[in-house]
Amino acid sequence: MLDRLRAALSAPVDPAGLIVFRVGFGLLAAFSALRVMALGWVEALYVTPTTNFPWIPGLTTPSPTVLYGLFWAQVLAGLGLVWGRAPRLSLAAWLLSFGFIELLDKSLYLNHYVLFTLLGLWMMLIPLERLRLSGGAALPAWGLVLLRVQVVTVYLWAGLAKLNADWLLRGEPLTTWLEARAQLPVFGPLLAHDVTALGMSWAGAAYDLSVPWLLLHPRTRPLGVVLVVGFHSAVGLLFPIGVFPALMILSSTLLWSPSWPRRWLGAWTPPSPAPPPWPWPKTAALIAVILGMTLFPGRGLLRGEDVAWTERGHRLAWRVMLIEKTGLVELRVVERSTGRLWRVSPAEGLTALQHKQLRTQPDLIRDYALQLKAQHAAAGRDVAVFAEAWVSLNGRPSQRLLRNDLDLTQPLGALDEAGWILPRETP
Repeated sequence: MLDRLRAALSAPVDPAGLIVFRVGFGLLAAFSALRVMALGWVEALYVTPTTNFPWIPGLTTPSPTVLYGLFWAQVLAGLGLVWGRAPRLSLAAWLLSFGFIELLDKSLYLNHYVLFTLLGLWMMLIPLERLRLSGGAALPAWGLVLLRVQVVTVYLWAGLAKLNADWLLRGEPLTTWLEARAQLPVFGPLLAHDVTALGMSWAGAAYDLSVPWLLLHPRTRPLGVVLVVGFHSAVGLLFPIGVFPALMILSSTLLWSPSWPRRWLGAWTPPSPAPPPWPWPKTAALIAVILGMTLFPGRGLLRGEDVAWTERGHRLAWRVMLIEKTGLVELRVVERSTGRLWRVSPAEGLTALQHKQLRTQPDLIRDYALQLKAQHAAAGRDVAVFAEAWVSLNGRPSQRLLRNDLDLTQPLGALDEAGWILPRETP
């Protein structure tokens, strides 16, 4: 059985589908960077903020010149992918520039940017420069498997996350979001009905859990394609979610037959003889990567808590469009030696977007507390930082999110032991 697996992973596959995907990926990468610059988001998201929440401690935002250089590097790298002369070099340049930007501020986290990055990373492992529509090397099957598993994983975890009472019984957060669009022409009044949100919630869960299999099976693929294009087009029209619909429509082509572009191109002849079975070390590494990508999104389940409330295990888990939160946060900074008190409103030191994210996310509140402690330490003061944080989840009454008697600058392990994030009270 394992020998058959090794042989299957090394089997030659028509590269046409992946070549088209590479071109589309490059166009989307270039467009995404141009869009950020054209809309003024480089200034708004990276230059204007005086505070950031980096994924890597100590990582600082570079100068505007460097920032714009990184975005133009993404544009050129994307166009390089379209050209295809040195695709992995272009991909490496895009991953470095795009990835660095994403590491600057976790308050700007977006699921589809993570998917964008992972698809680029997995393509880096494939010998793209040897793939040609005719006369080039075949795509090794393991490369297609890796990309397909990534796409299927996104859909399945997104669907499983929707199997909860808020989504299926209350129609939240879609009820809240659609009511805000009741003034739209023609369809607006329909969107305001609770039954519309509930129906769309059930349809969304069914879509996520079924569409990968519809796309993979030849007989149901046409239906799957119609659903993908229709679903993501509708989502893109209703909600401002950037390039997400385009990325998901493009990614769905990875689940089609790898030869799908051949209806407009010449036929493909597999190379002969067949390549040797894939080596054991590479096979084991691939299995480990696949297990990691499929199991890691479920890590939040191990805590036995409401991930939507605590948000521990929410990021990097493909929990898409599940949360609508509002919140209020005030931090109290107390000098240990004198008891002197400062009350800090995060809204005064953050951008509107940063504040919107911080006031409902415990880890961002703690990150800000650590920054306040560092600022006071620079002035020679030893302080403790406490938070008054109240949050409403999916239309529920507000309740306290964090214990207000714990110094948030303690080590995270100590805070976890003390139960610093309070459980959700309202069912």
